Amino acid sequence: MYTMEQAELLAAEALRQKFGEWSDQVALFGNGEFATKKGDFFYFGFQSVKYVETRDEKYFDYGPNCVSVHSQTGECRFLDIHEALTLNPFKTD
Repeated sequence: MYTMEQAELLAAEALRQKFGEWSDQVALFGNGEFATKKGDFFYFGFQSVKYVETRDEKYFDYGPNCVSVHSQTGECRFLDIHEALTLNPFKTD
């Protein structure tokens, strides 16, 4: 079973693999508010690096911007918009 910290490293690596040379343009986002565990999955939000640094709306990347990591297998997947809206992974109950 993976810990939150291990899952975060896997999610960061998934970003690097998906975005290749553009991986320096996106980063995991939020100091805990966009990192959570629900059921068998960890969820991590990501955003453009420029937005994270400046909070300037012109750099905001729209979309689900969420990667999930399975807590048992470590498999990473990027959520599509329908999954993100259905799961709402960062909503606290």
